Amino acid sequence: MSAPATGRGPRGTRRGGGLEAVGAESFDVSEAVGGWRGVLESAAPTVVFVTVLALRPDALLVALGASLALSAVCLLARLVAGQPLTQVLGGAVLALISAAWAWRTGHASNFYATGLIINAVMLAVTAGSIALRRPLVGVFIELWRTASGQGDGEDDESAQARARASWRTDPDLEGLRRRYAVATAVLCGMFALRLVVEVPLYLMGDPALGALGIARIVLGVPLYALTLWFAWRIARPAAAGTAAESG
Repeated sequence: MSAPATGRGPRGTRRGGGLEAVGAESFDVSEAVGGWRGVLESAAPTVVFVTVLALRPDALLVALGASLALSAVCLLARLVAGQPLTQVLGGAVLALISAAWAWRTGHASNFYATGLIINAVMLAVTAGSIALRRPLVGVFIELWRTASGQGDGEDDESAQARARASWRTDPDLEGLRRRYAVATAVLCGMFALRLVVEVPLYLMGDPALGALGIARIVLGVPLYALTLWFAWRIARPAAAGTAAESG
């Protein structure tokens, strides 16, 4: 799911991960999700947890220990190699909290509870940003463009502040605002879909643990990559530039 840069976009726009990928001139699925190593580091602890419990349904502590051990190995490998720790550290902390919750309650399904909470919060944030006419995608892209020096060449801080606010207030940029809102709605839909699928499985408890684990994997990185690609198609610089010109 990559596409070449076309049309007009911010000068020097580079590819990046997460929402940075949505504001780039071209889309690279590997970089958008943090690289294939990042994908493995994100998915592997859950895969190990699900696999161990599938083989031994009563081995909750073994499954939790194996998942945490794998997260620790990934963290140590990056530390030794002198590579950025942001993504793997976040995953390790989340795995630790999830494991502690499952161990404390004695219910393996609670390993997934933290993910459900995060998705619920992000659903509220994205939906709220649309309702407040400050779509999250637009806010992030415009702030990132300014911080990375991809604005209109204005050096004065007050001028840059006016430029950042113009996409929200300028009548000629109504098309751009619509694109940012639709792209944010796509993200909102991703969080909603995860909750619609996973919450019923979670409420069923440990009997649905295998299905919940599979759903978490499928609706994790694969869905995230697809969602970012759709959001990029809507809000990418070339399309946003066309919208701004047409109003």
